[in-house]
Amino acid sequence: MEFVIPELLSTKAIKQGGHHIYDVFTHSLEALRACPSSDPVVRLATLLHDIDKPAVAKAEGVRGVTFYNHEVSGARTAKRVAERLKLPKKDQDRVFTLVRWHMFVYESKMTDASIRRFIRRVGKENIHDMMALRIGDRVGGGSKATSWRLTELQKRIGEQFYEPLSLKDLAIDGADVMQTLNIKPSRKVGEILNTLFEEILDDPKKNVKDELIKRLKELD
Repeated sequence: MEFVIPELLSTKAIKQGGHHIYDVFTHSLEALRACPSSDPVVRLATLLHDIDKPAVAKAEGVRGVTFYNHEVSGARTAKRVAERLKLPKKDQDRVFTLVRWHMFVYESKMTDASIRRFIRRVGKENIHDMMALRIGDRVGGGSKATSWRLTELQKRIGEQFYEPLSLKDLAIDGADVMQTLNIKPSRKVGEILNTLFEEILDDPKKNVKDELIKRLKELD
């Protein structure tokens, strides 16, 4: 480990509060053991998901120790590890994404639009892997593999999975924008498409070509 992933050694003896029953190092190993995915990239992300907890650890009175934003800096560290291990760029990015967003929180009051935005952040192609990491994380922390919240979130993700979730799902494209507004290829085209897409995330029923063309003229 000293030569392969030396960063992981710094997590030894780093105590955690809350529901955790292990130090960060042992938790990482137990999370890997419990991860249900056989994909080595997902398993690497699971092993590294708390890699930067020692770097951000902070004592806070009755709370004990906190690790605010460890997923943000940890994603960068995990990607560097993946790069050093010579993973393809695509897999380096997957490791980054899984570590970066593994601290997701779900509440029943979240809107469907919030669920769609969560899927967009993580990526449709990464949702299953993210759930596998969360299961490993939960079991590795001393909890059950799932919970009513996780089960409900997975159900709601399934309900939104085939709604528009990326620019390619829009009923119009850059050519429509340029033709309708009589503009040349430019950054403005992308900005307009992103504006429309944000509106579609809030209300997928608006993803109708004629309606979007009308909206284009309003944005001009």
